[in-house]
Amino acid sequence: MRYLIFGSGAIGTLLGGLLAGAGHHVVFIGRKWNIEGIRSQGIKISGVWGDYQTGPQSAFETVAEIPEELNHFDQVLLCVKAFDTAAAIQSCLLILGDATQVISFQNGYGNCQMIAEHIGWHRTLGARVITGVELPHPGVVQVTVHADAIRLGHYLCQTPMNQLEGICLTLREAGILVEPTEQLEEFIWAKILYNSALNPLGALLQVPYGALGEASETRTIMESVVHEAFTVTQAQGIRQFWQCADAYLDVFYQKMLPPTAAHYPSMLRDLEKGRRTEIDALNGAISRLGKEQGVPTPINDLLTSLLHFRESYKKR
Repeated sequence: MRYLIFGSGAIGTLLGGLLAGAGHHVVFIGRKWNIEGIRSQGIKISGVWGDYQTGPQSAFETVAEIPEELNHFDQVLLCVKAFDTAAAIQSCLLILGDATQVISFQNGYGNCQMIAEHIGWHRTLGARVITGVELPHPGVVQVTVHADAIRLGHYLCQTPMNQLEGICLTLREAGILVEPTEQLEEFIWAKILYNSALNPLGALLQVPYGALGEASETRTIMESVVHEAFTVTQAQGIRQFWQCADAYLDVFYQKMLPPTAAHYPSMLRDLEKGRRTEIDALNGAISRLGKEQGVPTPINDLLTSLLHFRESYKKR
């Protein structure tokens, strides 16, 4: 198989490194500091998925740099931040063949929809990832935690299960822990609910997840985030694993939050480093859908505005 990894950060370098190590043709697109390491030294993977190492790989900063003999791909694994999705898929149009599939390995709501606008739903797949991956040095990946298998599917359930199973089998043979699903929408929104409740508050208050669950003040805010999200998704016809917000919150407090109590949100690290956050694909997406449906979302609106202020204040 021939793969393009567009967005060679931590998760992209992990996926591409495993695929290259399994003998597949892989080309990496990413930022200069990591691309130079991949191109000169290869990729070294360690952690809970095992230890792997590849030799130097084909890696570039832009699609336009890919030589003609290398720019034919069966699949593009899109691993950029949600706010870069539109620019990324636009760049990929230069090298997409008629049968090339694009798979979103991204956070938040709207990535699959944006990809499909450019290439059609018949070529668009998505994946929910809740594996912790770090990139401490160029070309060096550490898998720090694995909460569940990557779930890969079609957002609108329009790809037959046997095709999804075939894609996942190839990825699993390379060491990627992935399973096919006909409930991609539910998996994606389960992660959105979790991240929307915890990430902006943890980032703004600079505390770990557990602290948010211990205080009545922050619990009230998180519960409002979730209740607004359920009202919006029900109005939009979005499928969820849970019938109502209270059913989700029971699972959230009892099973989801305790194992990650000491964890600080990556959104906090983004703010500390002056980087843009993915708030618009989380609470911001809930707000946008609320406006479309005429559903008030005051708490999600407020958190989105506060994060935008913090982003712009750091730049000023």
